[in-house]
Amino acid sequence: MLLEKLLVLQAPRAALAQAEMDGHPHGYHDREKRLYELIDFNDTFVSAVLAQPSIGLSDFSERMKAAMINFCAAQKTIMFSDEQFEAIVKGLSREIAVYLGARREGFVAEMTSRTEDAFGIDMVITDPRTRDILNIDCKTPSAFRYRLEELEKEGRISTEQLLKADEDDFITVINRLGDENVPVTIFCIRPEHLGDIVDFRFSDTRPLGDKLRSIFVHLASRH
Repeated sequence: MLLEKLLVLQAPRAALAQAEMDGHPHGYHDREKRLYELIDFNDTFVSAVLAQPSIGLSDFSERMKAAMINFCAAQKTIMFSDEQFEAIVKGLSREIAVYLGARREGFVAEMTSRTEDAFGIDMVITDPRTRDILNIDCKTPSAFRYRLEELEKEGRISTEQLLKADEDDFITVINRLGDENVPVTIFCIRPEHLGDIVDFRFSDTRPLGDKLRSIFVHLASRH
């Protein structure tokens, strides 16, 4: 498949970008360029998964990892570490599961462009009945809590808002890029509330659908 081949071809540059990002967590002069190389790799990974027949999803990550290892070895370049690759797959699995689950629950869902990625947006979900829009940033429980603490330290949310978000598993904040202000809903993908993800899908999408509907109701009540 063309997308699988493209994904393997992108692996050396993406692995180098990941290594440099991990080695310079506080930034460096080529950071934006490296970030976009990772975004391109992630976009291709997501597209390749979505193009797979369901029967091909169970071993997709293992097949791609093996092909990337072989290609990077042949090119004499570094490959993602096991931990880096696992983190990428887990993160993208959550995004894909939310995307597919939202569509199954009757919402319109679109993966983001590079511009939206720069705002920290993973996908845009629209309620077809009201045309209301959510710009979603998917987080693990630990990453969600860390982001809340960051926002509190920056003075962007209060302690009360942090505690409420911790209870609700979401919060909407305004992200700024240049002169643009965009509302972004940081969404905690908590397995005990939304269920397990198997082969890039939620085993039952109803909890996700219920949660998204409640977020839309909350959003409407603020207007």
